[in-house]
Amino acid sequence: MPARPRRSSLKLILAFLLPLAALVAQDPTSYLTPDVTRVGERLACRCGGCRNTVGNCPMLRCRSADPMRHRIYALKAQGMSDDAVVNTIVREEGIVALASPPGQGLGPVITWVMPGFALLIGFGIYTAFVRRNRKPPEPLSAGDQALIDRFRTQIDRELDER
Repeated sequence: MPARPRRSSLKLILAFLLPLAALVAQDPTSYLTPDVTRVGERLACRCGGCRNTVGNCPMLRCRSADPMRHRIYALKAQGMSDDAVVNTIVREEGIVALASPPGQGLGPVITWVMPGFALLIGFGIYTAFVRRNRKPPEPLSAGDQALIDRFRTQIDRELDER
């Protein structure tokens, strides 16, 4: 008789573990190793729905990041270095695959200098426009001047009372 409860408990354990094993086998993130994430940080996710990198795109089943992660995983499995993987992908997809522009030549200098230069030009145009279109203040009429004088004396009187 003791064999029967043991058999049913074995069935219960198998009924629990088999679906769990199937879930683990279908894990869509098993290829997300630290290597894939590190290399993916250098590549742009081009799905159009986010502005993240391939390494940190949070979209489930992203049509751009997922295939790129699989590609990185496969290239890293072949023993390629991070730079070699990035260079291979850039060769295949172009410079737009990079998350940030390459730091060579005059490009980075222009990227950092142009916003400040554009602001200075904008402030100069604004200042010239204001100076050219500024009118001198109109003189106050006698009634307005009398009203201002009355308020000034009232203010002085209230301040003296304190």
